[in-house]
Amino acid sequence: MLLTLKQGAQRTSLNQDMEIITLANTVSSLVLDFEDEISATLNVTITQGSTLDLFCFNTSNRLSINETYTLEKDSTLNLSYGDLTQGETLRNVQVNLEGKGAQVQLNSATLITSDTNLNYRFSHKAQHTQGDMKNYAVMGKGGNLSLYAIGHIESTGAFSETHQSTRVLNLEGSKKASVYPHLIIDNNEVQASHAESTGQMDEDHLYYLQSRGLDVNQAIRLMVKGYLSSVTDSINDEALKTLILEQIDQKVEELC
Repeated sequence: MLLTLKQGAQRTSLNQDMEIITLANTVSSLVLDFEDEISATLNVTITQGSTLDLFCFNTSNRLSINETYTLEKDSTLNLSYGDLTQGETLRNVQVNLEGKGAQVQLNSATLITSDTNLNYRFSHKAQHTQGDMKNYAVMGKGGNLSLYAIGHIESTGAFSETHQSTRVLNLEGSKKASVYPHLIIDNNEVQASHAESTGQMDEDHLYYLQSRGLDVNQAIRLMVKGYLSSVTDSINDEALKTLILEQIDQKVEELC
C-alpha cells in the first residue's frame, strides 16, 4: 500500500505492508493505528524540505513490525510511539539521515504488561544531521522489556549530533527491564550523549496524591499518565497532541 502525504493531517490504520512518501517542502501529520494482530513492514520517505509529525498508536493483540525511515536534505521527522497494549510487541526501527541538515526526534511511551522488544537505531550518514531519542516505559504486572537504543554517526556525518535518554518506571509485579544504549562514533567532529534510569514509584509523591483524596490506584494511574504524556513534547499539531493525551488517559484507565 502506497500513501502520499500532502499538506495537513490524516489518520489511517496499518494492517499490511505500507510505503509512505511526503511531498517536498510540505508540513504534514499522520496518525497510524495498529490494531488486531499485525506482521508488516513500514517504509517512510521524508522528502527534501518537508516535515512529518507521525504518531504510531499501538493497541494490537500482537505486533511484529520493521520500520525504515529515510530523511532527505533539510527534512524533519517527529516520530512518536504510544504502545499501550496487553499484546506482545516486536518493533525494529531504522532511521537513515541521508540528507544534509536532516533532523529526527523520536519519543516513545510504552506501557508494558507482556513481552516487549524494541530496537531503535539512528544512522547519521550526512553532515549537520541531528537525532534525539527519548524513551519512557512503565513496567506493569507481568511486563518484560528489552530495549536497544543505538546512535551511529558514520564517517560521512561530520558536525552531526545524536542524543538519547531512556527512563523506566517499575510498578509492583513487573518482571524485567533490560535497556541497552549504544553510541557508535566514526567521526571526531560530532556531539553525542546517552542517559538511562530505572526506578520505582516515588513514594512521597504517591503519599501526597493520596493526601489530596485519591486512593492508591487513582494516584498510580495519575502518575503513569503524567509519565507517558512526555511522548507529546515534540508534536507541533495541537489537535494531534490533544488526541494522543486523551488516548493515553483512556488506555491507562483500562490497563492500570
